[in-house]
Amino acid sequence: MMKAFGHSIALQIFVGLLALAINLPVLAITLQEAFNSAVKVDPALRASKFNQDASNENIAIARSRLLPQVSLQGSSNQLTQTTTQDVPGSASLSRSFTGPSVNHQFVIRQGLLRPKDVSGLNFAEIQAQYGEVKYQSDMADLWTRVTYAWIDLVSCTQLVEAYERPLKPLLSAANQEKTRLTQGDGTKDAAIEAEAQYQFAAATYQQALQNLKAKQRAFEILTQADANSLLGVRLNLNPIPTFEESDRDRLWTRSREKSFDLQFSELQVLLQRERVRMARADHMPTLDVLASWNLAKNDATSTQGYRYQNNQVGIQYMIPIYAGGAISAADRQAGLALEASIAESEAVANRIEVDFRVLWSNWLGQVARVKAGFKLVESSKEQLKATELSYVHGVKTLMELANAELVMSRRVADQVNIVVEYQKYTARLSRSEFKVDN
Repeated sequence: MMKAFGHSIALQIFVGLLALAINLPVLAITLQEAFNSAVKVDPALRASKFNQDASNENIAIARSRLLPQVSLQGSSNQLTQTTTQDVPGSASLSRSFTGPSVNHQFVIRQGLLRPKDVSGLNFAEIQAQYGEVKYQSDMADLWTRVTYAWIDLVSCTQLVEAYERPLKPLLSAANQEKTRLTQGDGTKDAAIEAEAQYQFAAATYQQALQNLKAKQRAFEILTQADANSLLGVRLNLNPIPTFEESDRDRLWTRSREKSFDLQFSELQVLLQRERVRMARADHMPTLDVLASWNLAKNDATSTQGYRYQNNQVGIQYMIPIYAGGAISAADRQAGLALEASIAESEAVANRIEVDFRVLWSNWLGQVARVKAGFKLVESSKEQLKATELSYVHGVKTLMELANAELVMSRRVADQVNIVVEYQKYTARLSRSEFKVDN
């Protein structure tokens, strides 16, 4: 079984991701456990593993062309033959034969000079490397998908709680405004406004509830783990930044070295180089050594009863001279494809650097948003406390208390969404630290 995380993963990143929760029940599934479970059941990863194994078989196929080729062929027929010979005097002599005709041949061929097959073996080995990198990439993608699903599920639980909190005071305020309107002490617009705020908050809560159910199902499909085990887990609304400004260069170096896209492009260049060698090898001679054993019997009427046994050992060569220009065209085509791969590799390297700098910038901006958003949450808490105290002393109305709860709910929800984005940016930055151990 593949280990979920290799020794190359930075511990601080993994601990930082696990520290998303500030309340982790004993029976709650961790991000590590969710990933391990997903590795066992994810069909996309299983398909990737089969594709990797299939790529490895290319090596055996290519190597076989350089190993001895052994074949046995033959035929066994019932031969009926008539031989007619013209003789002087307008006469002829005829002789007929009916009997078995048997021919068996055992051949061993060993290539001595096979430049195209040698390049083909190198090509197959690079293909196997490509399959390994593809599997590593798919494993890292699965880690990202599980991380996102884990974060989304936890955050949706918090959003449901945040949107549920103001429902009771908003309903009480709406009922109070209706009562006041009935008693002639209130206004119609105030009653409508209170009812509208409650209905809107209730709709938002229901939407969050449905979203939670969808995220739970998505998490269970991905990991085959019980989503209810995460009901007690909560995101830290004021997380300590996983990285510092001084980590940027280290992360960039790591990202560049471990970038799967860059590895793919570099392997494509190597594949195209081997294609060039294979195309040029079509101009080169080949040389094989052959050994054959042949057994035959009753080939014709003139050789009735004869049996043959031939043993041959020798060499076979082939020197290309002219193929209508196809070989030269294939050579030029492979060269152009190589130049295209080199240019594509440069483009990928430039794109990776730009993407990293944008990601780092977004992460820094999200860190600042997390800090600012948390201060807004703290401010709303203080405002809610003051409003509750004023309501107890009759200074504030129930509607004002409900509005304070609503503001608090919205700011908590906003902060949850901000933290979710921050954690996803962190996960993307830490993706370059991911490696699978066999």
